[in-house]
Amino acid sequence: MGFLVFTIAGERLELSRVLRPPPLARAGFIVAHGVLLLGLAVSLLAFDAGVRIAGIGLVGTAAWLLRYDLAWRTVSHRGLHRFMALCLLSGYVWLGISGFLWIGFTFYFIAGPFYDAMLHSLFLGFVFSMIFAHAPIILPSVTGMEMPFQEAFYGHWILLHLSLLLRVGGDLTEWRPGIQWGGLLNVLALLVFLANNVRAVKRGRQETAGAG
Repeated sequence: MGFLVFTIAGERLELSRVLRPPPLARAGFIVAHGVLLLGLAVSLLAFDAGVRIAGIGLVGTAAWLLRYDLAWRTVSHRGLHRFMALCLLSGYVWLGISGFLWIGFTFYFIAGPFYDAMLHSLFLGFVFSMIFAHAPIILPSVTGMEMPFQEAFYGHWILLHLSLLLRVGGDLTEWRPGIQWGGLLNVLALLVFLANNVRAVKRGRQETAGAG
């Protein structure tokens, strides 16, 4: 978890330099990550205390990203820029939720519905939001295939977050149907994501062939 958060937040910090954040903002980023790193280290000796400290670090990181990320500049644009910005901002919200869950349910960080909520709010809510946001750029650059933006991309984004709300809500209230249906729809959201990417690649090929 720490590796993913450090990697993604570090990449967003690099991009945020376009906005030239003040020194105090950069210091806040370092403090938030320092607290997260401290919590991960403490958890090796005092697990419950370490998880709680790490949760504070997650909340601090989410707050920093929500305040200073470049996404606020691009969310007012159209097409791919807006889609990416919405994915990023919604992911930061889930990162903060995950942090609060770590703080509030530290003693359940082993197994069960609360643990499920702690894990999936970060891995699905945060990490997959980042994947959704960057896939339209990274996949074409890696594969060399055109993948034009489509409004259908909003389908897997909306489905992911609604299903995750159902799942996490079911976890916190111990409502099993919500957990089960939320998990099933989570999987469906990822399948729709893959299907939309394939459709976009096919459309890109058609447009390239038509232009040729």
